[in-house]
Amino acid sequence: MSEGRRLKEEPKKKIKKPNIFLVIMALAYIIITVIFYISIVKLNLLPTLYFSIFTAIIVTLTLALALGIVKVHKTMKVNIICLIIAIVFSVAYIFVARYTFATGEFLNNVFQETSQIEEYYLIVRKNGKFNKIEDVKGQDIHIFQVPDDTKQEVENKTGSKFKTTSSLIDLANDLLKDKVKVILISSAQYDMLGEEVEDFKENTKILYSAKHELEKAEVKEETSKYTIENGVFNIYISGIDTAGSIKKVARSDANIIATVNTKTNEILLTSIPRDYYVTLHTYGKKDKLTHSGIYGINETVQTVEDLLDTDINYYVRVNFTTVIKLVDVLGGVDVQSEYNFSTMGHSFKKGINHVNGEQALAFSRERHSFAGGDNQRVKNQQHVIEAILKKTLNSNTILTKYTNILSSLEGSFQTNIEQEEISKFVKNQLNGMPSWTTKNNALTGTGKSNPTYSMGSQLLYTMIPNEESVADAKQQIKTMLEK
Repeated sequence: MSEGRRLKEEPKKKIKKPNIFLVIMALAYIIITVIFYISIVKLNLLPTLYFSIFTAIIVTLTLALALGIVKVHKTMKVNIICLIIAIVFSVAYIFVARYTFATGEFLNNVFQETSQIEEYYLIVRKNGKFNKIEDVKGQDIHIFQVPDDTKQEVENKTGSKFKTTSSLIDLANDLLKDKVKVILISSAQYDMLGEEVEDFKENTKILYSAKHELEKAEVKEETSKYTIENGVFNIYISGIDTAGSIKKVARSDANIIATVNTKTNEILLTSIPRDYYVTLHTYGKKDKLTHSGIYGINETVQTVEDLLDTDINYYVRVNFTTVIKLVDVLGGVDVQSEYNFSTMGHSFKKGINHVNGEQALAFSRERHSFAGGDNQRVKNQQHVIEAILKKTLNSNTILTKYTNILSSLEGSFQTNIEQEEISKFVKNQLNGMPSWTTKNNALTGTGKSNPTYSMGSQLLYTMIPNEESVADAKQQIKTMLEK
């Protein structure tokens, strides 16, 4: 038999086909990797160099493992090892993607176009003859300060004319004494009168509510050099005294300027007492700083700019809901108290106190228990912020409660900072991974009863600014911005 015939008679070797299970697992790994990659791309926080390296590694690793899983090897050990590695990476990708998608959704919600909404109430005496808005037709409606669109809306429904009163407190007292029949005031003014005029809310009723949208505070990038783009800037942090929707106009209960210098990696936190007796920017009249909030965040920012002679291009607004929800999500925080005191049904001892959300809010709002009044309240607010940061930055907290923390902030956090600016800021920081130093400063003053623009001639507690304290704060902010 010839050599050629023997070769023809030898059986052909079978070509082994890839294991279908391994092919499915390889495809699943690729899909999970793509989802993970998309989540990183959408977040847009990696610097260009880091993103290029990240992309190269992901593509190379994914192709290598996928081929290692499906390729027919002499032994299945190679396939199994590649499969195990792919599973480990897949679990990690799913874990990270969950956090990045949550972060992206949070940023989209926070940095979208936001507005402030103020409600205006048409109010009459509870025991009066008016029970619905139609009943006040032809009656004069007395106001302190109401925007034109709101007046027009109410006028269209009642046909009434408006009479302006120079004092909000007089407006309330005249209504209670039946000197006037109907008044129109904002919800923030309504809350203020409820605190300052005895039994005001108990003896009145709301017939109608109209909503007014305030203009958003714009970034003055064309006229100011203190911007995120330039690396030195001020952020005004306003803690408003209300719960519920963050869009609601309200008094500014906590007031902090964060002066940031990305060149020196320093942050200066300047706290201003809520009752600081300042000149309102738009009206040129003396009032409490907290009252500026009822005229919108623009008024508060511009008033503080005037006080400290600086540009503030960015703001962040948080409310009572933010504090309560965040602290509760964290499982409570440990706050340092400098005194023994009680307030709002809660007691605090000198030293460390473990507090929940309601307790943290009460702790940060109290001033009557201290000789220092507002000065001590500012310090207590700083203690609460420090406690939250300490708990939040704990690695175990971040890993286990990250998405819950973001969820707790949604709807109770508002800013005019654009998402693109935050992305640039984060990318710049990742390029150098610098360590930051923080310095605290607080304006001081002395308590004194004074009339205010918002409440008229009635004497209210105010804090007269310590001019040396103001001058020092101006200089510290200026120095930080010009380093």
